Amino acid sequence: MSSRVVILEGYTAQYGDLIAFRAGETVDVRRADPDFPEWFWCLASDGKEGWVHLSYLSQTTGQATAVCDYSAQELTIAAGDEARLIRTLGGWAYLALDDGRFGWVPENIIQARV
Repeated sequence: MSSRVVILEGYTAQYGDLIAFRAGETVDVRRADPDFPEWFWCLASDGKEGWVHLSYLSQTTGQATAVCDYSAQELTIAAGDEARLIRTLGGWAYLALDDGRFGWVPENIIQARV
């Protein structure tokens, strides 16, 4: 179930043209993130790279199979913006903005709308 959230502080996407894949595709797991240990830097077969949460991977070393579709798209968002929270994983929140964009932002910059 999704809920409405408000953005407490602006965030600028850190990466462009990031990894995205479909369930069943193979990705090369490279390394864990020291700040967010549930996230792994991965390389897809199309050469795109990015952070992937362990829940999307069959394993966290070597060649992994994607267990579901995924996109590492981040959002550039301003304080005061509102969005629909889709999920939170390992310190990051996946949001749907009213303008149709979807993406990840740090979980600590959002707050449930009251």
